[in-house]
Amino acid sequence: MGQAKSRGTQAERVAQAQAKIAATRPEKLVCNGCSADVTDIHPVSTRGLRGIEAIWVGQCACGQTTFAASGEPQAVDAFFFALSENSELTLGSQSRDGEKHVKAGAD
Repeated sequence: MGQAKSRGTQAERVAQAQAKIAATRPEKLVCNGCSADVTDIHPVSTRGLRGIEAIWVGQCACGQTTFAASGEPQAVDAFFFALSENSELTLGSQSRDGEKHVKAGAD
């Protein structure tokens, strides 16, 4: 249990973890729907996702949600496979004003 103390205070460890995640932040994402640059990017918690270091999500002006992930190649592949195959994890798209929501896979 004393190992955490040797790495610094809790605040220092939190700051180190946040800096590590911020270092993986992409400058931009490319929208999967319209290929536009998405610069409004936010981190997503990776707690419980073994092998995933960071996940970033951005919402394009067209309403499409785009993800980026880093970590072990097999874990990243599994993450994107789960997004593409599992309708509960697929976000679909929503208009910028929130009026129109299209569930992924809907006709």
